[in-house]
Amino acid sequence: MNTKFIKNFVSAKTIVNSIIAVLCFGTFSYAQSIGDIVFVSRNMTTGGSQHYQQMTLLPGVGPYARFAVVGGKLIVRQSNGNLLTLVDSTINFNGTRLIDVSDPTVSWDGTKIVFAGIEHRDSCWRIYEINSDGTNFRQITFTDRTISLSQFGAAAVKFTKYHDIDPCYLPDGRICFASTRSPSLSFYGTPTTNLYVINSDGTYLHRITTERNGAEQPSIDPQTGKIIFSRWWLNIDLPSNQTWNGITRDPNLALSQDKGDMWTAATINPDGTRMGLYAGYPFSRIGMHNYKPVASKERLFGVFFPATSMSTTSGSPGIRWFNKGASDQTYIAGVNMDNMQSYNGFPEEWGIMNPPFATDPYILPDDRVLFSAANQVEFQDYGIYVIEQDGSNMQSVFNIPGMMDLNASLLQARPVPPIIPDVFTEIIDELPPTIEPSSYFKNGAVRFDCENIFFNGPVDFPIPDAPQITRNARIKLFLNFQRTDPDGKDTAILYLNEPVQYSGGFWIPEIPGDVPAFDQVVDEDGNIIGSPNGHYTQLMGLNYGRSGTGTQCVGCHVGHSLIKVPNNSYSAQFFNISTSATVEQSSFKVINDSTQFPGSKVKDRKARNEDPTVNWIANGSNNEWVKLKWDIPIDVEKFVLYNIIPNASAGTNIQVTDCDVFMFYNGQQVGHIPSIGPLSTEGTEIELDSLVKVDEVKVVVNNFTGQIMGQSVAGLAEVETIAKISFYEIVSVKNISEIAEGYSLSQNYPNPFNPKTNFEFSIPKSGHVNLSVYDLLGREVSVVVNQSMIPGTYKIEFDGSRFASGIYFYRLTVSDQGSAPIFNSTKRMVLIK
Repeated sequence: MNTKFIKNFVSAKTIVNSIIAVLCFGTFSYAQSIGDIVFVSRNMTTGGSQHYQQMTLLPGVGPYARFAVVGGKLIVRQSNGNLLTLVDSTINFNGTRLIDVSDPTVSWDGTKIVFAGIEHRDSCWRIYEINSDGTNFRQITFTDRTISLSQFGAAAVKFTKYHDIDPCYLPDGRICFASTRSPSLSFYGTPTTNLYVINSDGTYLHRITTERNGAEQPSIDPQTGKIIFSRWWLNIDLPSNQTWNGITRDPNLALSQDKGDMWTAATINPDGTRMGLYAGYPFSRIGMHNYKPVASKERLFGVFFPATSMSTTSGSPGIRWFNKGASDQTYIAGVNMDNMQSYNGFPEEWGIMNPPFATDPYILPDDRVLFSAANQVEFQDYGIYVIEQDGSNMQSVFNIPGMMDLNASLLQARPVPPIIPDVFTEIIDELPPTIEPSSYFKNGAVRFDCENIFFNGPVDFPIPDAPQITRNARIKLFLNFQRTDPDGKDTAILYLNEPVQYSGGFWIPEIPGDVPAFDQVVDEDGNIIGSPNGHYTQLMGLNYGRSGTGTQCVGCHVGHSLIKVPNNSYSAQFFNISTSATVEQSSFKVINDSTQFPGSKVKDRKARNEDPTVNWIANGSNNEWVKLKWDIPIDVEKFVLYNIIPNASAGTNIQVTDCDVFMFYNGQQVGHIPSIGPLSTEGTEIELDSLVKVDEVKVVVNNFTGQIMGQSVAGLAEVETIAKISFYEIVSVKNISEIAEGYSLSQNYPNPFNPKTNFEFSIPKSGHVNLSVYDLLGREVSVVVNQSMIPGTYKIEFDGSRFASGIYFYRLTVSDQGSAPIFNSTKRMVLIK
């Protein structure tokens, strides 16, 4: 490359840029205090919404505008106010001229800038790099994909072009970016974006995600070194109890119209492993929406778009932050989801709101936020500003009039986050499977485990409740990857339908790796299980796992991946089971039809909250009680009772000084805990000496001092019941005798078999039982049982219809809870098809 030419050009440009700087407005002292800033200045154009073409298009945003070409420059705003243009259409880099640029990111040492650029309108976006002084321009990615598109039929024409966008530097100097290189369409027919990683010298290009809808806008968590990015969480297959397979695309047959349809903030290792939700507010879809996510040490900053799919509009953004994990939003600037108003009376679903608008947050070393803002719908003249994280003290830094100044960041060195070495280095095949089942495992397998689908988050943890406990539940898994549909609407494939263990867990050794999938939990009649919050146990998006890895979680509801998984399977059986109870009460306070305080409030997982509506408030003061009942017996380990939090302004200062807890099973009292003593607002734990089997619990408030809302009435904030589901016979696991003289594993029968056979075993005392099937190579191919069981002799039917003919082994392992195995036995069987 002609470095001398570039240096001379930059020198000549400096005089012109200094003149341009005079035309820019802003607070010069702020620019000085911030330092040099790199940004893109892009032309304004119309077409920002399908519904209102006069709206200005915000380029680089979501499916609607991510590849928009409007013309732009890569510029450095120096602390002295001068503007230094590094890239624009007038600069010839040895035959390469870029007419538009986007998404610059500065290297950790501050010496280089990686960005996306495009040479002409009918070409594709590619990744480029340039030194911060304008030298050493070079192209990183090229039009060099070599795959056959024949398997896609009529859809193949959609995959001939592909774009590379949104680059960022990994802590080790490699580059992560989003691309449509992997042939797939979203459910809305737009190209699917995935994350890729490439060495800085352009070698070892490989994909690390396998999305059905989209993954883009990567950045780096400064604390962990993991990648944070936006995932398009969308599933057009809705839950239904009126179809043969439990899903539908007909709204009239669906249990819910909720298809997700928002971009969430996710995190993943640079080798594509350990993906999970990063932050958001799981109680609402718009509360989960986070585009262009960036993190500080403790917070996640994201851009909110009212039209959360961003498939019909690019406009009306706002900036907010969340604590890492589950939390409510804190608004900073732009459109606020809590009080946004539609522009010009347009329907709210159009996503066109009244300004101000704000986008592209960047966290400064002093914790202020550098961002872009505009104040009109039809003429969005974005400038660069700074603001405090609480939304105060907004100051202009600069603005080039008539241009959209976007993607600003500091041009200086930053602390390098931890480097996470790649564990999995095998390159994923760019082509998805075909309709042939033999191709599903082309990239290998993933283990799919959930320790307890009924597991709840802690009290006051802002995620919905887990599904209600259910007898004989089953887990169904559907695959949905790109095949031949030119609109991306290929039908979902029901891949498996397996029993869930009585205690709520399932362990599936192998499902196809790097294949988008979603799951659903049904009861013994095939009906989809619901939760107390009105949600259904079906994934409203699609997940995937890197081949050779596995998933391990608890819960099966929105935000469940944020719950910490217990250390072992036995511990995971115990959880707050109150949410599955029906509740009666001696009395409850009623103010009006919309303000009531029934006993059911003690199971809402909300306690430390000054809002009185989260509490049970009685109508009297003497021996008031709440009663929790379960359809399925439970084994109680402990209770946690919460006092109502004081609120002087509301006249609430109650202190419960004594309670009784009564336990019942089949109408008979089986336990009594008298005189618990004073309750804490942080929860008073009541440990039982041993597990007690119950189906009903009554909590009586004996004594209290103080008042609730100015009245001397009893009340409780919350009753946690920490318990596990008591053993019952699963449909496919029959207890044929409660007597067992010793440990034994019988030969399966019939043997050979096709496709079903029976296992029979005996255990003389309670223990944790694992019965698994292995192939000739010793690979575990099925977990038949993995749960605690009482003494007895058991018969289990095994279905081998999804396995190939051959010799298999089945092994029974019994252990005391949390200890080494006390019995092992392995036997051989033959499957002949």
